[in-house]
Amino acid sequence: MARLTEEEIRTAGKAAHDAYYEDGYWTGREIADQLKGEMVRNGNTSSDDKYAFQESTSYSWDD
Repeated sequence: MARLTEEEIRTAGKAAHDAYYEDGYWTGREIADQLKGEMVRNGNTSSDDKYAFQESTSYSWDD
């Protein structure tokens, strides 16, 4: 599997962020968790990747 680009992480992260405001915390968290799982499977675990995740989703990587 190919690593996700920072732009792909931010785009998916924005979807989680938007879902939080439209449908509530748990809907946004579910999308963020799916993105995190995809990132781990694809090897996107650098500090820059985690930062992009946190900034775009507003969820902590460590939760």
